[in-house]
Amino acid sequence: MASESSALDQTDLRILRELERDARISWRELGEAVHLASTSAADRVRRLERDGVIEGYTVRIDPDALGRTVQAVVDVKLGPGDVEEFEQRLSQRDEVTFAAYVTGTADYSINVACHGAEGLDTFVRWLRSEAGVASTETKLLLRVVRS
Repeated sequence: MASESSALDQTDLRILRELERDARISWRELGEAVHLASTSAADRVRRLERDGVIEGYTVRIDPDALGRTVQAVVDVKLGPGDVEEFEQRLSQRDEVTFAAYVTGTADYSINVACHGAEGLDTFVRWLRSEAGVASTETKLLLRVVRS
């Protein structure tokens, strides 16, 4: 978690935007993009890592390349039940790409990438059979604007 003492300036914010766009960018390219020497850009990134602003790096995977052609958001409303156990079981599902405890009418919002409509149906049936799940609402993603 980021320390509160790590004040970010506009250059730090530009660095973060560049890294969000391409975390594999070279120090030279990053420096050019934010108008710094490559060593200064590298030093800033290391500080952002040390201060916990950058928690890690990840890979964006194209679900279609894995045959996961149907993406959806499934909102879940829970009744009585063991929330920690639900979260643990949910986190083990391969279809789940993101899950969050949320405010509003649902308790959880879950992004899934499934092998076709049949895969989504299988996931939703599993979800509805889980102890404590009171209801679900599924929304198919037609186009991803930003990931």
